[in-house]
Amino acid sequence: MRGIWVCLLPVGLLASPLPSAAPPKEASPFCSDSEATRRFLKELCDFISKEKQDVPTIFIGGYYMRTLVAGYEIFGERRYLDVAIAYADNLLKKQSPRGYWGTGYGNIYLADTGSALGLFLVLSKHVAKEKQKEYFDAIQRYVTAIETDGLINSSGAIGTGWRATKDGTITGPYKDEYTISSGLTGAQIFTWMHHTTKNEKYRQVAVSALRWILSTMREDGVIPYVLAGEGTVLGKKGDPKNDQGLWERWPYCTSAYVGEGLLSFDLYCAQAEWKAEIRKKIKPHIEWLLRTQNPDGAWTVKGSQDQKRSPGVVNFLIWYHQNVDKDPRIVAAVRKFNQFLLIPDRAKAFGILTAGGQSLDPKTGKAYLGNDIITSLTGRAVADILSPGIDSKW
Repeated sequence: MRGIWVCLLPVGLLASPLPSAAPPKEASPFCSDSEATRRFLKELCDFISKEKQDVPTIFIGGYYMRTLVAGYEIFGERRYLDVAIAYADNLLKKQSPRGYWGTGYGNIYLADTGSALGLFLVLSKHVAKEKQKEYFDAIQRYVTAIETDGLINSSGAIGTGWRATKDGTITGPYKDEYTISSGLTGAQIFTWMHHTTKNEKYRQVAVSALRWILSTMREDGVIPYVLAGEGTVLGKKGDPKNDQGLWERWPYCTSAYVGEGLLSFDLYCAQAEWKAEIRKKIKPHIEWLLRTQNPDGAWTVKGSQDQKRSPGVVNFLIWYHQNVDKDPRIVAAVRKFNQFLLIPDRAKAFGILTAGGQSLDPKTGKAYLGNDIITSLTGRAVADILSPGIDSKW
């Protein structure tokens, strides 16, 4: 049977021996202090491998485990990879017969799922052929369900997912156009499916999702958070609450997640004309990120939920510098963020758990996801600061 699997593997899945960790590279231009940044990431990976082996909220768990995969590649610590593979095994078991995953807190969001499945994408090169096929089959069931259930809108936008109770009981489809699912599932996961199978329909879904996202961008480069089901309706005029939700509540969260999908598409779509189109259209957004960085090196309002999801803009900027325009302002911006993280009091206030950030709400004493979110996404960013592009290597 093992020989049969080799023949049946889709184009793009490995059939070679497992690679070992990469040898050390020269210092990254994005590091303000390479040794201190390595210590920061090493401490974070040790923390994750010990304390975060089973995170029920799948998008947080996915980012934590992606940090461990990068940590394995940077430090050569096999235990990091083992924890990530074990988490991926559990993720496989959690897929519903219909093809979806519960988020761990209620509605089934295709946005969260895209983040979590990013783990399969970066793990595939480190596992045996049989495991690669398990990852592929799971993702194929997922995208087939999205197609079958009509969650790809005529505009190109990917729908939100499924409404569900807190215990995971599905109550109905949630087809509203959603910026974040269009980036994370539409652009990222469908690009991977094309990269792996060479089936053109998947690439068409990915580029259509990105074109829809970029069509919503304001002239100043801000991408709105479009989700009608939560009261953020594109094109609605004269409603301050709607405007606040669209343009002010989640702009850096939106940037981080759209950036994750966009850079995946750019690196792997294998279509030069489309890449040029997307790169040209995203430039105003990159300019907006550069001019709105806070003086301390972070982005957006301190302590806000938007800030909790903001570290992904670093991966976005690094991709742009490495692949589109080697703008020295990007190097300066990323180094400034790096410096910010290496000041213990600032890292703690930012919410990094290994720096002393709290995982319990100080007012209620209940579990607080915000600092898990920011810690998991920061791990992905710091890995890219040390080894540019490491999180997006399939």
